[in-house]
Amino acid sequence: PGKWDTDRAPYQREIMDTVKDPEVDEVVLMTSAQVGKTEIINNVIGYFMHHDPSPMLVVQPTLSMAEAYSKDRLSGMIRDTPALRNIIGDAKAKKTGNTLLHKSFPGGHITLAGSNSPASLASRPVRIVLFDEVDRFPFSAGTEGDPVSLGKKRTTTFLNRVCGLVSTPTKKGASRIELSYEQSDKRLFHVPCPECGAFQFLDFKRLTWPEGEPLKAVFACSENGCEIPHVKKQEILKKGRWVKTGDETSRKAGFHLNELYSPWKTWAQIAEDYESAKKSEETLKTFVNTSLGLPYESQGDVPDWEMLYKRKGGYKRNEIPQEVLFLTMGVDVQKDRIELEI
Repeated sequence: PGKWDTDRAPYQREIMDTVKDPEVDEVVLMTSAQVGKTEIINNVIGYFMHHDPSPMLVVQPTLSMAEAYSKDRLSGMIRDTPALRNIIGDAKAKKTGNTLLHKSFPGGHITLAGSNSPASLASRPVRIVLFDEVDRFPFSAGTEGDPVSLGKKRTTTFLNRVCGLVSTPTKKGASRIELSYEQSDKRLFHVPCPECGAFQFLDFKRLTWPEGEPLKAVFACSENGCEIPHVKKQEILKKGRWVKTGDETSRKAGFHLNELYSPWKTWAQIAEDYESAKKSEETLKTFVNTSLGLPYESQGDVPDWEMLYKRKGGYKRNEIPQEVLFLTMGVDVQKDRIELEI
């Protein structure tokens, strides 16, 4: 409760600042739960309402989720923030231009839409479009096509347009947010080791604890193996910095975060969650998506490669062995070619 303080979660500062960077066309946020991504969206909305009034569109996975977001999050922020309350007015006053899914203010308006509703996506032009939980969007909004593309088209007439995609990822290879992040400059938040000063990404693989004792979880420094306890997390977060690990020339700013950075989740709790989740593939998938902020890749029933390799024969290229009865061909369609294998 109380006034917003970015120092509680310092990694949020650059994400929010980048929304106003003229060198960036799109901001992509691929994260776990518990890192404050919805509050980042709220702050972006509040900033443009108050300091740079513009027409905005916020797209949720469904219309019912858009209504719930308006009631539970947006209305509360407007009610509790005097600067916003003064320009929006009382939601109970039956004021023209102020409804559950559409709110007007001097110089702009905000519309809330569902990705499953073509009508709500085909509204008036907007300068800012924010997509929340894009991995929960359907492949097509009715028969109109990709809802993200439909939403982006609403910004075409604005040279200073702002586009944001936010989501926890789902299945590897079929994740919208993963694809967008891979096309971005791929920023990771590096923090210093309190002992040796080495900057590093908080990778879950370096969270260690004795077998069966997750309460003893510590982070092992990638440089010198120093053991960093959870109580040091807030200290190192304040000294952290975002590092681009992808194409630095990309006009897509991509940010990835996992729960190890969360001020609201201890490393011991994350270790406990993993101990419980690893017992089945379904719970492990949820852990990878919502705690690590990564797409899940199913292992499947793949035979041991060494066993297959030992069975290889001495065949020559373009010669069919006598015992072969018929041929098969696999086809894989790429962006610029078709791959064939017989």
